[in-house]
Amino acid sequence: MLEVDKILQLKEEYVLHNIDIGKGKFWLFNIENGDSYKLNRTTYNILSLIDGKRNIGEIINHLTENYPSKEPKLLLKDIEELIRKMQKEKILEERI
Repeated sequence: MLEVDKILQLKEEYVLHNIDIGKGKFWLFNIENGDSYKLNRTTYNILSLIDGKRNIGEIINHLTENYPSKEPKLLLKDIEELIRKMQKEKILEERI
């Protein structure tokens, strides 16, 4: 279960980028070691919201309002899986 009050952010060496605006080419770059990850639009949108300002609860609320056709339980599961994966890969960190 996600801690909804927790505030996360991308580690400072990671940068999100929409390469071809309007064409759906989304990437996450590690500017220190050159690693890159191709993202789908939903993952890019979720990571864009993990900005060190919003807590997880606010992010979940925003996404459920903007993806009303998606089953809320499935959306929550997707968000949780993404956050856990990104924390495991040491891409996200808790804002202190």
